[in-house]
Parts: sequence; structure tokens; C-alpha cells
Amino acid sequence: MFGRNISLDQSILLKNKIPLLYNDESWVKLFGDVNDKNIQSAKEELIQLVSKERDLEIRNRELQKEKLKCMKMILGISDSINNDNKVENIALLDDYKNRMISVNEELEELTFQLETIPKEIRVANLKLLNLTIEYGYDELKVREKIVTQSIGEIEALRQKLKNLIKTKHDYEEWINETYTFLHGLLGSEVIEKIDKERFK
Repeated sequence: MFGRNISLDQSILLKNKIPLLYNDESWVKLFGDVNDKNIQSAKEELIQLVSKERDLEIRNRELQKEKLKCMKMILGISDSINNDNKVENIALLDDYKNRMISVNEELEELTFQLETIPKEIRVANLKLLNLTIEYGYDELKVREKIVTQSIGEIEALRQKLKNLIKTKHDYEEWINETYTFLHGLLGSEVIEKIDKERFK
């Protein structure tokens, strides 16, 4: 159905709601541990991107809390300078303002990364899907051939077994009929004597 170098586009992922493959139970069972360096490398890349996104989200929450703390401190210190004339707090106010600038710059960078990383994850998942299809169809061909060969061998064994059963039956029938015939002619005492001599 597919040749080498299958290439599905992003719309396939969106339309079919393709999950993160390395988290999908069926994918893990079928392809999670396959001995294919491309699949393993693409899986690792996807895992790292998802982990990076999680780390970015954690850092974003931490910075939002810190920004809120800085804002509260700036307001409190400004109030103490303006209303209580605590000019000695000016240096502390500058420290919090500088920290606020630094936090805002980091948040800006984080926001950009958090906006772009979902697309990177989709692209990595699509890459893994394409490699999975390529590998899967190669394996399907190999395994279908083995299944066909196995069916042929099973049929040959079935026929051989059928022939052996027939041979066994024919021989048993001949043995029984021969004993019956000889018993009828000679009697059991003579047959037992012959059996002892013949089957020493």
C-alpha cells in the first residue's frame, strides 16, 4: 500500500487526532522496543520535547509567582518611601525593579517557547508516525510471508498425519485379520507357541 519514505502531513494528525505515539498503549506494544534506530531516535526526540514543554510550564508558573511577589514588594516599598519617608529603602526598590525587568524578559522568552513547542511536538510525532508506518509495512510483508509459509507447512504436516493415521489403521486391520484367521485355523494354543518362538 505504501512505498518507502512515506510522508503524511500535519493535517492527518489534526484530522485523525493522533495521540503522542510513545504514550499510546498499542504503539508501545507493537513498536516501543523495535530494533530500529530511526524509530528509537524519533521516539527519544519526542519524549525530550514533551519533557521540555513540561519544564517550561513549571518555570512559567514559578516566574509568574515571582513577578507577583516583586509587584507586591515594589508597591509596599514605594509606599514606605513616599508615605513614611523611608528613603533608605530606595536601593531595595531598585533591586526589586531590576528583578522585575529580569523576570519579564525571561517570561517573554518562555512565552515564545511555549507558543512554538506544541508545533515542534506535532512535527516530531508526525515524524515518528511516518517512520512507524514505513517500518510497520516492511514488517507486515515479512510476517505475511512467514504466515503463508507456516500455513503451507501446517497443511503438509496435516496431510502427512492423515497418511500416517491411514497407514496405522491399515496395518492394525491387517494384523487383527491375520491373527483372527490363524486363530481360526490353528487354535489359540498353537498360535501362542508360534508367538513365543517368533517373538523371542
